[in-house]
Parts: sequence; structure tokens; C-alpha cells
Amino acid sequence: MEAKNEDEKKLYEIFNALDIIDYKVYEHKAFFSIEDENDEFYNLPGVNLKNLLVKEKKKDKYYMVIIDDHGYMDQKHFKEVTGWGKIRFANEDEMMQLLKLTPGSVTPFSLFNDVDKKITVVIGHEVEDADDDELVNFHPCRNTATLALKKSDFMKFLNHMGNDIIYE
Repeated sequence: MEAKNEDEKKLYEIFNALDIIDYKVYEHKAFFSIEDENDEFYNLPGVNLKNLLVKEKKKDKYYMVIIDDHGYMDQKHFKEVTGWGKIRFANEDEMMQLLKLTPGSVTPFSLFNDVDKKITVVIGHEVEDADDDELVNFHPCRNTATLALKKSDFMKFLNHMGNDIIYE
């Protein structure tokens, strides 16, 4: 797979090291929101997901919430699941500092940039309930493509990253 940037190149190097070889990359125009995706009638086989980066207001603690791309984040529910206090969405500077990403391209595949492990990953039931062979879809460190891989391979990658994980 030809990488379009250095982080994507690093992602494929990690995949190779973990023997993750069964994935497909779908190129498309830049999507900055689910509305952009809907406007293009873009829907891939498998579980289509969005990733929300939120910050606990009074702490230097971040959460990457992974949920269905057409779902919404019920803050009360996730507060019960995670124990977080008041939260807000991470701003552009925080995204760049932690993940080296801009809004619209947040992905768990960039967690290797979170060297201090400030981000806790919150896995929504859409991923947790999926079969190991079911495809899950994420941006590959850019919002002009979607990468589909088996849930089992995604979990292998995520566990390798070493961030704390909370299951919804």
C-alpha cells in the first residue's frame, strides 16, 4: 500500500510488524463530517465508525470515543462508563499536539503519536459486539481514504498501542 503521508507510512509499518496484511484502502474526497459522507452516499461494507476526541475539562485527560458513524455520543451514558467529569471536544491544537491530526481526520490509527498515553480509547458497542472477522472502517491518518480491516486485526493494533481501553 502506498502511503500518502509519514503517519500513514508508519501505520503500514506497524501493520507489517503485527502481521496485519488483510485490509483494503478506499480512496475518496475529503470527508470532514458524517454529513459530507451522507452527501456522497458513501457507505462501505462492515461497521462504519466515527472517532470523537474529547478532553476532561479539569484534567489533562483525553478520550477517543469510537461509535457508529450515524450515532451520537450520549454524554451521560459515557460518563457512567468512563467516570469522566465535565468534558469538551478537543480543539485543533490539542488534536495536532496529541495525534498530529486535524479536525475531520481523527482516527485510532494515529495513537502511536500519543507517546505519553494521555488518550483512553472508549470502544462503543458497535465494535465490541462485532464478530472478529467483521470489517471495521477508519481513516488511515488522513480523511481522503477509509481503511477497512477485520475487527480482530484492529484490536491487535489497538492493544499494541498500549493506551487504556474502556468498553462501553
